[in-house]
Amino acid sequence: MLDRNRGALPLYKQLEAIIKESIDNGKYSYGEILPAESEYMNKYGVSRITVRQALLDLASNSYVQGRPGIGTIVTYRKIEETLKGIKSFSEEMLEHGIEMKTISCETAYVHPTLQIANMFNIAENENCLRIERIRTANDAPIVFSTTFIHSCVNLSDDSECYSKSLYKYLNTEYGIIITKATDILEATIADSTIAEALCIKEGDAVFKRTRKGFDQKGEPLEISISFYPGERYRYSINL
Repeated sequence: MLDRNRGALPLYKQLEAIIKESIDNGKYSYGEILPAESEYMNKYGVSRITVRQALLDLASNSYVQGRPGIGTIVTYRKIEETLKGIKSFSEEMLEHGIEMKTISCETAYVHPTLQIANMFNIAENENCLRIERIRTANDAPIVFSTTFIHSCVNLSDDSECYSKSLYKYLNTEYGIIITKATDILEATIADSTIAEALCIKEGDAVFKRTRKGFDQKGEPLEISISFYPGERYRYSINL
């Protein structure tokens, strides 16, 4: 079951991939205990050192955690977002009992790109507020987003204002409610900027969501381009 041919991946990397797949496909869920090291040794014909190295690498990627006297516990939990209405990402995560943290937030008034200007139906020389954030869930980066706010709204460019829910801030401070949105969902791969932000490898699969949000007057107010690591996030829609 392991490739022992010359040029193959090290045995511990192969074993790591097998255990990781068993967690990803739900064979072992969050909070469950993995088989004992001896079971992996007997099943795959490898040494204890090989098994431990595979588990150490999984632990470094937040998949498992060794507990003395208990064993190796699965700590990975794939976040599933269900589309039920217009909510901020913070609100969606709170429904899963997960509190978002913003570890990076940069804001500036900029001229929009041609794509953003066309989506807003404004000139390229008009100023829009750009908010670029990296947010975590369970202490792991879960979304890297760039949000543009229409030039008709003069929002603060203080990055501290956007460390939590953008929608809540818009509603509380400016009386703006996002009542409708269109989402474009697609799969893509991470470039160097996305990979660095999400702590993944360049070329890894990511989930991209482009949202155009409208205020209570039906006017386009927000355009957000967000990237999610494919291994930590999935999206479902109730029809």
